[in-house]
Amino acid sequence: MAAAADHWRAARPVMGTMASLHVADNVSDNVSADRVREAAEATFDELERLEAMFSTFRPTSEISRINAGQLQISDASSEVIDVFDACTWLGHASSGAFSIEPPERPGRIDPAGFVKGWATERATRKLTEAGLTGWYLGLGGDIQTSGRPTPERGWSVAIADPLTPGEVRATLELPIGYAIATSGTAERANHLWTASNQLPLASVTVVGPRLTWADAFATTAYAMGVDGLAWVEQFDGYQAWAITRTGELLGQNIG
Repeated sequence: MAAAADHWRAARPVMGTMASLHVADNVSDNVSADRVREAAEATFDELERLEAMFSTFRPTSEISRINAGQLQISDASSEVIDVFDACTWLGHASSGAFSIEPPERPGRIDPAGFVKGWATERATRKLTEAGLTGWYLGLGGDIQTSGRPTPERGWSVAIADPLTPGEVRATLELPIGYAIATSGTAERANHLWTASNQLPLASVTVVGPRLTWADAFATTAYAMGVDGLAWVEQFDGYQAWAITRTGELLGQNIG
């Protein structure tokens, strides 16, 4: 972790991607450097704890044990039960567009389409508990923010062009405390399942007050296709954009 202009940045690989943390609290005025370091470590440790619980690649995870018939969902940890309840609701709310059962593996479960945003938001509790007020935590395109990076402006986030790696398609400034999530096949092509591999969307981005639902809604909208944008915007505070496979930007104008 390194300090620059009283801001702290750190990164750690987790959940098959990179977690990045940016703390904007002025360490000389508001909080000690040690408190920031401890909060950052606790945040990353929480992400790793949840990965160990939900990973389908680790035979010791609760999800793997459920799939192997070694653990009943009713006997799982409270976090796993909470995630299953949320995924069940999301499946009903989307008329089945969201599912934790991969079509190529019937009878098995994989809640990855929900867990990444949920785990990232949950891990930010460690930052709040430490008294930090200005930060963002990002994990593979999902970002939860708090406060502002400076008194004059909010957190500015780039939306990647899924058709041209390394290019930025748009940028926007998030409302205070808001989150942003993008779902598509550019970064992790095997974590989304749809009824057809010919959907016209390359990515869906959702902005809203909670990363748990911004990420879940983005994943669901991607599975729905173009109709998913209107589906997202029925939920108060959430707004969606999409980039089609021909490069068209759908949704309200953004910067």
